[in-house]
Amino acid sequence: MDIAEVHTAAVGLMPVSRPLLPGYDSGVLAMIVVSFLFASVGFKTAAGIWHQFFTDLSMRHRNSLTGNASERTNRERLAVWALLAQTFVCEGLLLFSWCYYTGLIPLNSPYFFRNSMVLAGLCAVLYVFQWSACAAVGYAFAVQPIAGMRSFLGAFSSTQSVLGPLLLLPALGALFYPGMAMAFIYCGIGLFVLMRIFFHIKAFRIFYSGPLSLFYFFLYLCTLEILPLIALMTVISISLQHFLV
Repeated sequence: MDIAEVHTAAVGLMPVSRPLLPGYDSGVLAMIVVSFLFASVGFKTAAGIWHQFFTDLSMRHRNSLTGNASERTNRERLAVWALLAQTFVCEGLLLFSWCYYTGLIPLNSPYFFRNSMVLAGLCAVLYVFQWSACAAVGYAFAVQPIAGMRSFLGAFSSTQSVLGPLLLLPALGALFYPGMAMAFIYCGIGLFVLMRIFFHIKAFRIFYSGPLSLFYFFLYLCTLEILPLIALMTVISISLQHFLV
């Protein structure tokens, strides 16, 4: 062995820096663990709610997608809230991944956890607003105000709670597989749109009572879907300029 070979053997391979990915952040990992905990609570308790949700999509009546919220047990309510929390976490992680991989958030930003929590909080605020709007719209425009409001709220909370576990895999993929991150993000968007379609199908069954109800349904779409999404994107845009760095 000559001197060059000895020198090469002593030096070894040059170190290669590992890419900085959001999934490596300890705070983001904590959010993922909490999301799994929420999912375990929901899977154990709310399996019957999910089954009723999917079977009810093929029925032509005005009952709630999962029954009235007032008919749920305390364990079922806890499961729904746990799954809703998981939905907010997964939506926040997907939104952060989208901002990160599109360059809206700097690639060298050290605030992965803070930014993800802010976006998850914005999703929770959007849900509270839409839930309140659902209560008002269901009471104002349903044929039977109280029953319509309960049915509307039950349908909305159920579709949102079912969305959480469905978004878990796309959120994990976007965090840990940068080469396919946008594909996972688009998959999450597709699942979000699909659950919205399910909810709107039920909402239309609750509202429809004649040609005039189509006008009310259009107002509902503008109030609960289009305007809140525009407001959310505006808030995210402002936050990117002043807070999410």
